[in-house]
Amino acid sequence: MSVISEKVKEYLSVTGRMNVLSTANKAGETNVAMFGSFLLSDETTMMLMLGDNNTYANLKQNPHAALLVVLPGNTGMKTEGCRIYLKVKSVEDGGDMFDRMKAGVRAKVGDAANLLKHLVIFDIIKTRPILDMGQEI
Repeated sequence: MSVISEKVKEYLSVTGRMNVLSTANKAGETNVAMFGSFLLSDETTMMLMLGDNNTYANLKQNPHAALLVVLPGNTGMKTEGCRIYLKVKSVEDGGDMFDRMKAGVRAKVGDAANLLKHLVIFDIIKTRPILDMGQEI
């Protein structure tokens, strides 16, 4: 596990950021999807609510994922953000944390939250800048 930096925490707190999660199944077939419901649980853990979709199917077969957090700039080289490499720690299909997360999503998206069936808890493996020029993040 990796402890995230203050800069990564800052990126995760920006309203209007894009969160793009990449997963692959056991055969290596990939999926990319955007999510708004990522939540930093602590400095080594993130959570995401999912429905029964391709992302969840892939994570059941292969626990590794990569999250791209994007703050668009005027040009590609002005784009800010980070890459967060994740590994599934556990999945909850009910309980207090599940209910609180789902209520938070419901407040943002309304009845679309009814599609959410799983709270996926990830260990943060490592982080990198979105444009890696050797700088630390």
